[in-house]
Amino acid sequence: MQAGSQPSSFLAALGLYERLKKHAAVSYTLLFLSAMVLSFAIAKFGIIAAVLSLGLLIGIPVAAYSVANIRFGIFILIIVGFFLARVNRLAGDVPLGIIVDFLIVMLFVGMLYRKVQRQDYALVKSPVSGVIWLWLCYNLLELFNPMASVEAWIYVIRQVAGHMMLYFIVLEAMDDLSFFRKLIRLWIVLSVIGALYGLFQEFNGLPASEKEWVTKDPERFKLFYNWGRFRIFSFFNDPTVYGILMAFTALFCITLLEAPIRFIQKVVLLMCAGIMLLATVYTGTRTAYAMLPGGFIFFALLTLNWRTIALTAFALGIGAAIIFSDIKSVGPLISTNSLTRIRSAFKPSEDPSMQVRIENQKKIKPFIHSHPLGAGLGSLGKQGSILNPNSPVAGFPADSAYVKIAVEMGYLGLAIYCAFFAVVLIVGIRGYYRIRSPELKAYMAGLVAVVFSIAVANYPQIAAMQLPNAFIFYAIIASIVRLPDFDKEITSA
Repeated sequence: MQAGSQPSSFLAALGLYERLKKHAAVSYTLLFLSAMVLSFAIAKFGIIAAVLSLGLLIGIPVAAYSVANIRFGIFILIIVGFFLARVNRLAGDVPLGIIVDFLIVMLFVGMLYRKVQRQDYALVKSPVSGVIWLWLCYNLLELFNPMASVEAWIYVIRQVAGHMMLYFIVLEAMDDLSFFRKLIRLWIVLSVIGALYGLFQEFNGLPASEKEWVTKDPERFKLFYNWGRFRIFSFFNDPTVYGILMAFTALFCITLLEAPIRFIQKVVLLMCAGIMLLATVYTGTRTAYAMLPGGFIFFALLTLNWRTIALTAFALGIGAAIIFSDIKSVGPLISTNSLTRIRSAFKPSEDPSMQVRIENQKKIKPFIHSHPLGAGLGSLGKQGSILNPNSPVAGFPADSAYVKIAVEMGYLGLAIYCAFFAVVLIVGIRGYYRIRSPELKAYMAGLVAVVFSIAVANYPQIAAMQLPNAFIFYAIIASIVRLPDFDKEITSA
């Protein structure tokens, strides 16, 4: 083969090049027909129809290939999760979330096929899997809650079941360390891309189309425009989802500095973390600001490394000095009010929005105490007003994951959800102290610290139930379960 005629690494990796070459006539015919269909859709029905046509032309082959290669499907799913909100804004009211649901189902079918091939029918291989099954079953039983709306239940259970399935899919696919490393790299690379675009929004202003989208809805504008400036949101659904993702990914990158990796890799990780931390500041997400010290303190206490403890204490000391002083600007925060907003995250008594949340929680406590099964899935917030308008809690603000679960699923549901986090953390901590490989110990410590920071973030926000955070979160949990197995392979080799 002549130079320049080599297949791309992407096609080579998928093993498709030889097949396309073998069936060149069929391939060119399909490409021609696809182009004709896409052109006709644009001319006849506009850009929305074109997006749908393109989605079908690409999505069906991708979904079919994902059944046979679930690793490929997981990568595609995470990429889609990162960019879905952006595509949704372009496509308007097209329900593109169905594509995600379809891909997850196809991946689950592929996972079941692999398990049948190996005659592996075990459903619970770790305490984490057991508590996830318990959580899923409780969600299914909520259908019989007398206060629940079937329509609202169907709407919510799609997401819950999809996230649970993703955990088992990743757990099945992660049968060697190389896949885990690739998954981590993909997560960090996509997050850096998101951070860079968010910084573009900050320093160049929102593009006209995005500003129009923000100002079109008064409630959205109220959320996005605070303290006299727009909060950046990159290509995600809102600044909160974006800020939380930036915070826990930056946290993970910094924890990896303890891993036995090359100096240049540490420099790259530090640069990635710096970019994401700067983006976190401009999201104006106070929850993200609180996640970082919580995650670093947990990491320092978990590793019990005196250098890490000293550096953490030093960084927290500098942060506290800045937050609780009268300094008006620091570094890139010159001439902005971002520092004022950061301070407000650590002074809840002076934050009006936090006081409103506390008052709302006081008002809803009697309902929680008297309804052990809650009001049913999808009963809160704007969603509840539409899908379950007769519910006594319809329209109640769902600002906290714990409050949302306590109201919708009762204190029994809240107990299971808290047990879920407790089991994951316990399994992760035990795994960290049992693993002997320095590399895997660093991975485990970082992942467990991220889970702890998300548990903290769930108090003021719903941190791990929206894309792409939900996908990353359940992939992290699957990784925590699998990493000890790789240690056995490394140490026995």
